[in-house]
Amino acid sequence: MHKILIGGQALVSLGSTRATNDVDYLVNDESTTDVFIHHNVNEDWINANGHPFFKEIYELEKDNIIASPQSLLELKAFSLVQHCINRKFQKADEAEFDMKFLCRTFNLTQVTLVQRYITKGQFFEVTKIIHKVKTENNG
Repeated sequence: MHKILIGGQALVSLGSTRATNDVDYLVNDESTTDVFIHHNVNEDWINANGHPFFKEIYELEKDNIIASPQSLLELKAFSLVQHCINRKFQKADEAEFDMKFLCRTFNLTQVTLVQRYITKGQFFEVTKIIHKVKTENNG
């Protein structure tokens, strides 16, 4: 099965200083609609077949071994929202750190895919983070 590296290890490979032992992959396991598949001790799979947002990212990245910075930003924006909903604020802080790293390092200035999968208010909060980095970079 083709696996696309996402999450913390993908960010480390791109130069992030946030250390993590977790290895996350985006896969397309058509045998299940489960979104999260715990593969082994430090490896989790996010199943594109389990959610249309992940399916869109998978289709964009299916020829890659590591997701592109833009797709990683989209994924991190989605995870920030999910962690806030689930009141996992440390994980939300980590997602925000990762978003800022991606925006600063790769001069990313917007997300577009995730907008269809979160509320307007959630999208506003995500864009505030990106805009702040954009302002810092230009100031």
